[in-house]
Amino acid sequence: MSTLPIPITAIFTGLLALMLVGISIRVTILRAKKKIDFFDGGDPELGRAIRVQGNFVEYVPLALALIGLNEWMGAAPWIVYTLGLALVAARIVHALGLYSNVFQARVIGTSVTWLVLVAGGLVVLGRVV
Repeated sequence: MSTLPIPITAIFTGLLALMLVGISIRVTILRAKKKIDFFDGGDPELGRAIRVQGNFVEYVPLALALIGLNEWMGAAPWIVYTLGLALVAARIVHALGLYSNVFQARVIGTSVTWLVLVAGGLVVLGRVV
């Protein structure tokens, strides 16, 4: 048995950390290729890559915190896995939607991320109140 108090969340945190590195490498490569040091230089491809990275760091930390709290507070493992899988899938769909400029994918990715935040928050509040 693991001594880690939230092993399921640890798995999703590791996966999402790797995803963030991949997203960040893409921004760095585009900056070097296009010789743009700050902001996006008006380049739409770099602008989209920066927004994928920015959106990721805006939403993923709080979602992971909620998933971890749920697990720590004794939520059923299926709840924790569902929230984690939904978050990973949402971030992949959102990134692909932004990279390829497919609006529906962006909407789905954002909406599922928001659902993870709402569901995670409600379950935590339900356990505390």
